[in-house]
Amino acid sequence: MIGYNFTDVKNNNRYEIIQKIYQSIDANRNFITQITGLTNAAVTKIINSLIMEKFISEKNYFSNYRGRKARYLSICEGSFGVITLYFGRSMITASIADICGKIIYSQQYLINYQMIDDLIFNEIVSKTIKHFPSSLSCLGCIVISPGIRLVEETDDLNKKSKMPYFWNLKKLHDVMQNEYHIPLYTDNVCNAALLGEKWFGKGRDSNNFVLYSIGKGVGSAVCIQGKLQRGYHNSAIEIGHVTINFEGPDCDCGNRGCLELYTSTDRWEQKLTLQNAYPDQKNKMEAMFFSALRGDSTSLELLNQYIQLVTVGAVTLISLFSPEKLIISTNEADYIYLSPFIETIKRELKTRVYSTRKEEILVEESDLRQNAIVLGGIAIAIEKTLYTP
Repeated sequence: MIGYNFTDVKNNNRYEIIQKIYQSIDANRNFITQITGLTNAAVTKIINSLIMEKFISEKNYFSNYRGRKARYLSICEGSFGVITLYFGRSMITASIADICGKIIYSQQYLINYQMIDDLIFNEIVSKTIKHFPSSLSCLGCIVISPGIRLVEETDDLNKKSKMPYFWNLKKLHDVMQNEYHIPLYTDNVCNAALLGEKWFGKGRDSNNFVLYSIGKGVGSAVCIQGKLQRGYHNSAIEIGHVTINFEGPDCDCGNRGCLELYTSTDRWEQKLTLQNAYPDQKNKMEAMFFSALRGDSTSLELLNQYIQLVTVGAVTLISLFSPEKLIISTNEADYIYLSPFIETIKRELKTRVYSTRKEEILVEESDLRQNAIVLGGIAIAIEKTLYTP
């Protein structure tokens, strides 16, 4: 357990127990005691408090696994909800979910990043809150985005505002606190997606896995020993901004020849336009994928080029972190079908990863896709609630 004082340790234990209940189908008090290493008394005290606070419930059932009646722990239904605002590169998605993972409301607004301002923020928040069920208590509003998120004034505001995908959330933070009395928290899109996979998706059965997200952006997040690795500045694992060509073009991040310059769907849109490919199609990347699916030879060749470039990032992540599993997902590109990526990455692992156990590394497609971001918002809200005095 980590922590610098008794309160930190207690909150960390509470968070770990809730996470185990999310990940376990047949959890009870004995199971929690065994898996956490805490004493029976400590587990009893924490579980009783979480029941009183309506985070979890305890019910009687017949356990097929144990062959007898038992009591199991589950997340409490009808207690809390979370608002998640995903600020993407070309859209905002506003969602409401209860803490059991049921998405109650979701609305997408197609809008260019550069057009987003405080007025739009406030209008979207106002519309979303009207759909929040009166039967639920709101744990918070979670703002998820690529890039930099700022919720307080700083001396270097102007310097930071010149960076790509910079979000000044100070006014939105004040509106949420003063007008709606709802706390606002922020996090990186890949961090949120990884937490969504860890609590609700393909990462539930693994303590060491990598999330690799492709689409308009290229990013990643890593779970090691059951913990999301955030880095000192909460911006770890920027795989999209790793140089793959030292003589490549300059990137907005300040680096050059970045992976994202060669693999983002926006860059490929530009490439296909220059090649005069799919001249009658507005979304050329989508056209490439569907034409390849129909067996068009030119599209298959282009798709293979794209997959090979994406595979560079996957192989790099696996070489760096030696995970049990790589989960590949998409962002702002639902048309991407991932099966050929999985097949190529598995094949390339055999020759391009320096490990004696590379055959054991699983490569899987996310079932949650964009919903992982919303569900990750639940994990963030619960963590912030438990750790906030």
